[in-house]
This record gives sequence, C-alpha cells and structure tokens, in this order.
Amino acid sequence: MKEHYNKNSLNSQADSSQKLQPITKETFDFLEKTILRFKKSKQRTNSFLSFTKEFDNETLKQKKLLGGTLEAVNGCGSWLEFRNYIKVDKTKLHKANFCKKDKLCPACAMRRASKQVKKVYEHFEANPGLKKKHWYYIVLPVKHNSQEDFETVFNRTRDGLQSLRNAIKDNRRGKGRKSFFSQFNGLFYSFEVTKTKNGWNNHINLLCCADNEIQGIRKKGKTFIHNDIMRDWKKYTDNESYVHSINKIDVSTDENLIKNLLEVFKYSLKFQDLSNADLLEVYEKTYKKRLIGAFGSLYGIKLDVELEGDDVLGDKFLEIIYRYNFKTKEYFEYSRENKSVSQENMRSLLNGTVDGCEQKREKSSNEEKLNKDKFTPVTIFDSKGKIREQYVYANYDNINDFDIYRHHLRLNSLRHRR
Repeated sequence: MKEHYNKNSLNSQADSSQKLQPITKETFDFLEKTILRFKKSKQRTNSFLSFTKEFDNETLKQKKLLGGTLEAVNGCGSWLEFRNYIKVDKTKLHKANFCKKDKLCPACAMRRASKQVKKVYEHFEANPGLKKKHWYYIVLPVKHNSQEDFETVFNRTRDGLQSLRNAIKDNRRGKGRKSFFSQFNGLFYSFEVTKTKNGWNNHINLLCCADNEIQGIRKKGKTFIHNDIMRDWKKYTDNESYVHSINKIDVSTDENLIKNLLEVFKYSLKFQDLSNADLLEVYEKTYKKRLIGAFGSLYGIKLDVELEGDDVLGDKFLEIIYRYNFKTKEYFEYSRENKSVSQENMRSLLNGTVDGCEQKREKSSNEEKLNKDKFTPVTIFDSKGKIREQYVYANYDNINDFDIYRHHLRLNSLRHRR
C-alpha cells in the first residue's frame, strides 16, 4: 500500500497552522490490514453482483434482492473514516457506509461479529460473577449428505436447537425427562454454515455457563464428548445426529475470554467456501431469520448492534478518510485532517444534528442570526473515554443571544440522552 502521508489531499477547510501528527508503524499496519480486508470483501461482493446482473425483476423479488439491497451492497465500504487518537496512539475504524447485509457482505459480517464480541465482553466486565462460573464450548453438527439441499439441512439444525430450548424450559417447570443442557444457567448460540464435497455442513456453536463443574466428559480420539449430550442431541434431531464435541474453556483472562467469544460470534457463513449460487441460496432461505442469540440467564443481552461508530478514546484525533475507486478497484487516501471530538459535537449542535441525526424542529429567525463563534465547547469524558457531559462557555453581547443558545443546547442535550 502506498505511503499514507499525503498533505495535498487535505480538506481545504483544514487549519493550515495545525501540523499533522505523523502516524506510527502500528497505525500504518492497522490501516493496511483493514484496507486489505475491505478490498477482499469488495472482490467477493463484486463477483456476487456480476452473478445477479442477468436476473430479471421477478427473480430478484423472489430471491429477496429488491428494495435497494444490491445497490447497498455495491456501495458498501466505498468510504472509510479512521480516527487515530493522538494521546493514546490508538487507531479505529470509526465510520463507513456499511450495507448491513452481513449474509452477503464479508466486511459487514466481520464488523457485526466484532461489535457483538465487544458488547458481550462489556457485559462480562459489568458482571464479574460470570467469570467465576464454569464455561463450556459445545459444537452440535447435524447429519447430512451431498444429495440434500441447504433448506433441508438448515431446518433440521434449527429444529434441533428449538427442541433443546423447549427441553430446558420444560425442566425448569418440572416437566419432562431431565436434559443434560438444563444444568447450564445461560447459553449463547450461533449457526455456522459451510459447504464441502459431502454437501451442506451446518452446526451449532454453544457457549454455556454452569454453577458446578460438569462431570463425565471423556476423550474420544482428538475430541472430548459426553454420553448424555449424545443421547439428548440424538433425541432432538429425531435419532439422526449424535456427533458432538465439548470442551471446558478458561475465561479468567481477557485474552481467553475474547478468543472463545470469537468462536461463537464469528460470522456464520464461510464466504470463501460458497459459490455465488450457494451464497444466494443461503441468503434466500435464511432471510430475516436469526442465526445468533442467547437464552437462559444470558437472554437479556441484546445482540443487535450498530455497525457505525466506536468508542471515543480522547478529544483530539487525526481523521484519515479512504475512498474506493470503482474503476481501478483500489482504495486511495482521500483526506487527512486534525480534529477534536468537542469541535465535532459543537458543529453537530449548531447545525441541528446530534450523532448524525437531523434536528426535527425548524430554527427560529432569532436563532439563525446567532453568532456561533461566541461559544466555546467543553467536553467531559468518563474513564472509558465516552462523553459524559458537555458545557458551553459563552461570551454573549446581550441576554437574548444567551437565552436563544441555552434553549438550543438544552433541546439537543435531551435528544442526545434518549
């Protein structure tokens, strides 16, 4: 990738008196790695878009590809906004025009997975007792062959998981035969889909916690199994599947916790193993169907995440924007500029926006005449770098100017809290 420093690409509105902070090797490597990942994603989606060009509108409607879906996928990742926070020297992908079609787009799938891992990790941090429980990683495949289509195998997998959930619910009501899985307090689950020469290979990943250590786990070959899982999974899949694996995992350290969370929350589709026709089949048959979730004591964790935005790690940052050239199929650096979070927030307030949301009410004639240069923003951050409070020091000529701006700030602060 070309050298990132490009002073000629700066926005004309940038303050020429501000000297650009040179980026470190770590920042350079992060940019290079992220750009390469998005470039590979664009190659995959471009191939899929070419595959769908011959479809008529009726076929596109049947395949759930109308309503701007293909346009969104085509534009996904065409601009990327990075922030290099100067004090802590951390670089993050803050924003991008994500298509949010993670069953078609590898970039959105990876972004969603990383956001979900981050959200669950924060839940662990807020609830230290979770790390004291006994955690297990369980894989539950289903029987399949090369003659079966995806929908048949997927429904078998989905029905097996539903039977497992129903058994746990019945046990908690004092009904039915005791299930092995009812000894777990909470479970995270995800579907994983790939295709081999033996047909569609679907399995369920489970991350489970229990108050007591599970007894009876034994080694068979290179994997660990449990006779009760074999018995129950065979029952839940109508005597078709019994193969499984179970491993006790360590979540006492952050490194181990994130590693095991990634096993469950990694993107459900192995895009590299699927042809365009296979990918379209999976997308059509799983349209609006959840492939990841939680139940038991972990049910309250909402795994629906926003792909845009990231943690604020300080006030001042170097903004680096990359854009995608649709002709050359390459990314290039579009601009580089010193900025601050407080200035960006103030600009949003004065333009009638908060976090990119347009202000609903119309500005009064008096507010339009307000001299915006009179106000100096002060932003207070909490220990995690998130904005806690915002104050404004005002040099106003008369009380009317201050009252107008105070009213404007109050409305936007209330909207920001919602």
